[in-house]
Amino acid sequence: MAKHMTLDTRKGIAHGLECRLTFAQMATMFSRAVSTIANEVKNRMRWSNKGYGCTNAVCEHFETCSKMYRNADGRKMPFKHQKKCFEMCEDFRQRTCLELGHAPYVCNGCDRQTTCPLKKRYYVADAAQTNYRGTLVESRRGTHATDEERADMSDALLAPVKFGRQSVGMVMSAAKEKFHGFSERTVYRLVNSGLLSVGRSDLVQACSRRPRKDKSAVTVTKTDAKCRVGRTYEEYCAFLALNFGVQTVELDTVIGSVGGKVLFTLMFACGLMLAFLRDANTSQTTTRIFNMLQGVAGTEFFKTLFPVILTDNGPEFSDPKMIEFYRVDPEHNPTKLERRTHVFFCDPYNSQQKPHVERNHEEIRRVLVKGSSFDALTQDDVNLMLSHVNSAPRASLDGKTPYDAFVSFHGERGREFLEKLGVRRVNAESVVLDPILLGEKFKKEANRAILHRHGVL
Repeated sequence: MAKHMTLDTRKGIAHGLECRLTFAQMATMFSRAVSTIANEVKNRMRWSNKGYGCTNAVCEHFETCSKMYRNADGRKMPFKHQKKCFEMCEDFRQRTCLELGHAPYVCNGCDRQTTCPLKKRYYVADAAQTNYRGTLVESRRGTHATDEERADMSDALLAPVKFGRQSVGMVMSAAKEKFHGFSERTVYRLVNSGLLSVGRSDLVQACSRRPRKDKSAVTVTKTDAKCRVGRTYEEYCAFLALNFGVQTVELDTVIGSVGGKVLFTLMFACGLMLAFLRDANTSQTTTRIFNMLQGVAGTEFFKTLFPVILTDNGPEFSDPKMIEFYRVDPEHNPTKLERRTHVFFCDPYNSQQKPHVERNHEEIRRVLVKGSSFDALTQDDVNLMLSHVNSAPRASLDGKTPYDAFVSFHGERGREFLEKLGVRRVNAESVVLDPILLGEKFKKEANRAILHRHGVL
């Protein structure tokens, strides 16, 4: 018997679930432990919006709801009889199927799939195999220190190494718990990469030697080294197949001058782009932006705006869990998390898998010329640029502007959301897509960048 489960076995499990076989029966068929079959299904099942909201019974309060509204004739009518009333109701509480709380935990084989209005879970063999392969690859990439672990190591090393002239080995021997099980060689790599509070010049013996060439040394660290597990492009395609019609938001980063400020950009399916100025290209700043967006939009509208996110493999997106979940009650129960979106990653070096945000960067570069620094920009400058970029008519939208398309799709809530972010509609005849939009000083900076790029300066 193979130690690792194969695709054929996973297809057998999926077929068994469709036939309503128990975990014990499938365990006997595949010569596996019952717990192995159960864990395989629980760890690799995925949510689907198939049939979600086909009736208003998706709300916990549907049976007892007594809210009323007046129709066009002025007559009082039960609010729950409105189409998709749960999308407009402040008291909406999503109901979940009690059957999902016990084996088999998924909707495969359920007789009520076609009429059930609730969120569903499925076990899909191909998606489970892709998830397994991703886990296997990421688990063999070695250790990566999180921001918190590096902070502990920096605190432990700072005084003894810089002022006490101790070696890394001495400090690790005295404060083992601060190094979270990492080897001395890994700590030296982090020091040489400039990721700790002490540098190579602070090490008594190392600074007198020529640095060893080590191609495996860490140059850029990710918050979560296994962030791609369960979030690959193949799994994104499988998610879309289970959640037909869901709108994807694409993320990216636009770089100004090296080491300077950067722009975090996101683009909706309707063509509208938002951008936020950041001092550092880290996962923490990305998380703060999404927390801010949820605060501006409200939780329910945020989930409507960002049902699924597709991004590249940059370190700024390496903590997807903090994007996907939020703390429901941070003051009294900080460990309780609730999902607000789904994050997936493009394959490495395949930016064409998120072509819309890449293409729209060309519009941004009309104003923010490549090579010019973003350090003098403010968020108000960025919002002004976005107002003009999103107010330019697009042939792909049949002559409509991205701003109008967004407001047409999301209604008044969408317009208020953009208003709060400082993005406004500009008349077509007033749209300016040139560096002069941000002032004469920035126009000169753009001209300098163009000349430098062509070798004149």
